[in-house]
Amino acid sequence: MFRNSIRTRLMALVLLASVIPSGISVTFSYLYTKKSVTEQSVKQNTKLLTLGEANLSSYFSGVNQQAMSLYSGINVPSSFYTSLLTAKHPDNAPENSVLPDNRAIISTQLYNLFLSDRNTFQIHLYVRAARQSNLVLGGLFRRENNDDYAPVIQTEETYRPYIEVTHMDHQYGMKSGFPNLKSGTVPVFTAHFPMYRTPSDDVLADLSIDFRLGELEGIVKSMYNSDTERLYILNEQGEALFASDSDWIGKPVTAGWSQLPGKDDSGHFTWKKDGFEGIVMYRHIENTLFKGSIIKLVPYEDLYGDARTITRFNTGIGVLFLILGGLSAVLISVGFTRPIKKLISFTQKVQIGQLDAHMDAEREDEFGLLTRKITGMTRTINDLILKEYKLELANKTNQLKALQAQVNPHFLYNALQSIASLSLRYNAPKVYDLIYSLGSMMRYSMNTERTQVPLRDELEHVQNYVILQTERFGEENLRLDIDAEEAALEIAVPKMILQPIVENIFKHGFTDGIREAVISITCALDANGSLRLAVKDNGKGITAERLEEITAGLQQSGRTEHEEIGLHNVLARVRLQMSSGAELLLQSVEGGGVKVTLIIPLDMMDPTN
Repeated sequence: MFRNSIRTRLMALVLLASVIPSGISVTFSYLYTKKSVTEQSVKQNTKLLTLGEANLSSYFSGVNQQAMSLYSGINVPSSFYTSLLTAKHPDNAPENSVLPDNRAIISTQLYNLFLSDRNTFQIHLYVRAARQSNLVLGGLFRRENNDDYAPVIQTEETYRPYIEVTHMDHQYGMKSGFPNLKSGTVPVFTAHFPMYRTPSDDVLADLSIDFRLGELEGIVKSMYNSDTERLYILNEQGEALFASDSDWIGKPVTAGWSQLPGKDDSGHFTWKKDGFEGIVMYRHIENTLFKGSIIKLVPYEDLYGDARTITRFNTGIGVLFLILGGLSAVLISVGFTRPIKKLISFTQKVQIGQLDAHMDAEREDEFGLLTRKITGMTRTINDLILKEYKLELANKTNQLKALQAQVNPHFLYNALQSIASLSLRYNAPKVYDLIYSLGSMMRYSMNTERTQVPLRDELEHVQNYVILQTERFGEENLRLDIDAEEAALEIAVPKMILQPIVENIFKHGFTDGIREAVISITCALDANGSLRLAVKDNGKGITAERLEEITAGLQQSGRTEHEEIGLHNVLARVRLQMSSGAELLLQSVEGGGVKVTLIIPLDMMDPTN
């Protein structure tokens, strides 16, 4: 008995609910957290490297634009570019000729270029025709012949602008020094630009701009944590433009992780060699001046530090849950069993037939709600038992009335058939047509075996109804137009969905008399596969307030207006027998009249109908 009691099971459930999650959390949280942290780190670092690559490309593009500014004034005399075109070596000048002095033009242009970027360390321009070096350093300008200078060119067939990786500064072989400026003490990277004789590929001069690392380091710092992570910017030859290692300038990067796999723009892989264990993330850089890669090393020790902390935290929570679970199991089980025993006593009374038994709901929680529901249910059952006898008696009475009702319509229909035959005998075809229409309407209405009919039959029923009304008001005052697609005529619809709408037109649309009345019915399938049945008249129309009132009434039940009852009944039967998504729309027609549109989605039809 004790093992099968709710109290024992509830205590066991609460204990298991605390022990099992805690055990699973301690066992698997570390592995899951590792995976989650890895995925999150990869996403975050991918965004950082993408942003860093964009910033570097923008920075290099700005450097390139600065150099391209020297081409301004190509066709202007005494411009910087013209000075390069007219430059000659004294040995190649004609005897007794005077070479133009372009020192001021070149120095001014180079000095302006020097001031355009605060990170510019020095600018060197080597004019090939004059074999002459021009250097701006620290705001000072020097010029001298430099026959031994050889421009640094990448191993390509065509000499293109490029960035030389970080190195210590030098003065490009110039012998004249600068006061208080010692060469070889400042780390710089150099952007080399050939100055072409446009539009040919002939090189007039070699422009080299040395930049301090301040701007570059500012961009790089936003991409990694210098305390735990390492970051490298390498060119295609594996030379470092930047490295987070100490004393890295001028040293090649030969570690195995620098050999990036594949040709994707970005990616990551794990690495456990060369004194590093962690994740290597990379992104390629494709720029006019620099082609290479950004490589970031994230060690496991830093990556999974949070995972270890979370594991210890989960272990502590598990122990706490175990203690709280034991206490909660006892308290909750006692609180549960007390109201359950009261419910058992109450249900035993109901079981022996005391349906009028009552139990007070002393609690406001779920047990109190359950108590109120059970007592309400017993009262309902008691009431239903009494009603069942009354309903059974009423059902017998209704069956008798239904049998009587079937006799009268059949008698009337047969009598109409006899009168119609008699009208033909006395040569009154018009009377025969009217009687035939009335008889067809009665037969259509009395047929209770079919709740759904083809749309073609429903339209014929409406035509018979309008024929009788036409005889009443005159053919010159009433006309019915029907425009139905052939595909729509065979669709099964509930009986009596169009005739009540047409009947409303005579009751509400032509209350002032019928003169040149036109009723139009269109039946078509729209692009969404829905059947659209539209009934339009040219009557007196309807006010906006009344239209809004009827529309709101169709969305509710319990209508008191006859007009709304008819429309609500049509919509309710269509939704019940065909599609719950059916709609009935009312619109005022410009110039007078009302348009009622019934939209039946055929793709939402109940397959049981």
